[in-house]
Amino acid sequence: MTTERLRRLLIERDLAGLFVGEMGWDNPPTLSLPAPADSALTTTPLAHKKGVTAFRIDCPGGLPQRAEQHRVVRMLRRASRDQLMVFTAPERHQWLWPEQRPSGVGYRLVDHVYPSESPSEAVLQRLERASFSISEEASLTSSAVLDRVRRSFNAEKVTRSFYREFAKHHRSFAGSIEGIDDGSDRDWYASVLLNRLMFIYFIQQRGFLDGDAEYLRGRLQIARAEFAQSECPEYAYWEHFLLPLFHEGLGDPAQPRNPTTARLIGAVPFINGGVFEMHEIESRYWDGLWIADSAFERLFEFFDGWRWHLDEHPHGDDNEINPDVLGYIFEQYVNQKDYGAYYTKPDVTGYMAASAILPAVADRLVAAGLDDPALLLAGSGDTYLHDANGHGVEFDTRPASQPASQPASQPASQPASRSAACRRGMALAMAQRRPRRVCGSAAAARAPCAARRAVVRCGASARALATPSRPAVRLAAGMDHR
Repeated sequence: MTTERLRRLLIERDLAGLFVGEMGWDNPPTLSLPAPADSALTTTPLAHKKGVTAFRIDCPGGLPQRAEQHRVVRMLRRASRDQLMVFTAPERHQWLWPEQRPSGVGYRLVDHVYPSESPSEAVLQRLERASFSISEEASLTSSAVLDRVRRSFNAEKVTRSFYREFAKHHRSFAGSIEGIDDGSDRDWYASVLLNRLMFIYFIQQRGFLDGDAEYLRGRLQIARAEFAQSECPEYAYWEHFLLPLFHEGLGDPAQPRNPTTARLIGAVPFINGGVFEMHEIESRYWDGLWIADSAFERLFEFFDGWRWHLDEHPHGDDNEINPDVLGYIFEQYVNQKDYGAYYTKPDVTGYMAASAILPAVADRLVAAGLDDPALLLAGSGDTYLHDANGHGVEFDTRPASQPASQPASQPASQPASRSAACRRGMALAMAQRRPRRVCGSAAAARAPCAARRAVVRCGASARALATPSRPAVRLAAGMDHR
């Protein structure tokens, strides 16, 4: 196997030959793959290796958006334990790996994109690392294959590389802060400032800050030139721009009162989340807090060596930074227990946000006289359901002698229709989170376990099973498969 041969097979789009002929994978198993609803994508199994299946997804209309990619992942997770996906479009190819989060809950999509006629060196290196030789076949295990493929295609290398350099710059930047004698306070405030600046780096790339993709560095040059004759010109950027930007521009919905400050900051949005509020350490050391412009110059040189993507959609480069990397940095530096500050991982915050925001949005839609999302979800299949909620619905537990005319609380005669009905019922149950939006049922109140099993096994309506004292969301959360 040579790099040039891998490159040629990629250009020729011979992905089956690439996996089976060159990388040492096995022929794919026979799988029944349902076509994604309302989609022009075509999915084909390419190869298999100890539980990991490679799929080709043809995209005649171009690479799909993130939401569509998640739909494909959910579909393929029912057919294979672990998946490596190749989305092939006329102009670009995208290799996608659903990386399990460290918490074990949920996944993130790690991908590598390159022009179809010019495979990137990064992808070629990953393919070499995910290849297997004949000599190691006898000793290969499922966990070894999964670990090698995961290490080849995940983003940990970029994350750790950035973190190592970040740690050095953190120490250097903390040493540049004047006016804070306590070492722990100085390190903590350095973390606060670096978190703010990295946040700004993400949003400036999208033109959210006065339409300038190099907002921070550009304002550094403007501030130094404009305040060159001031009393402390070496601190001009800190005094006349950054502090007003944090606390008057991004941290306050009102416009800065000083016209010079307002002109220097430009048009920026109000960020309402506490990131730019006055910090406790700032309040404590405010009068003597100073940072020289040279400290920010060194920091921006480091930041400018990376590509910042707010949309979490990597483009194939080995120097890309997305919000997942920022979360990793937060996890290392923000767990300051002495200050009562802890980093909350994405799976937890995602669940909290979904549980709070989605019901509030649904209430507002209903109050405005629009369709109830809970009812609309009943026809969405399992698009919005976690995989665990649908586990077991494809198995027919009805005795063979049971007639198809049994009541709805017993399994239906056709597994496929029962499974579809069950998923509709679960979607409805997950959407109806408040007691006032569900109906009562004396039967369900008398037999809660039977009611839960009815939802799982035959798709009985969640509206008929829930009671005001036991909302449908609790039915969905308490489903069992006995």
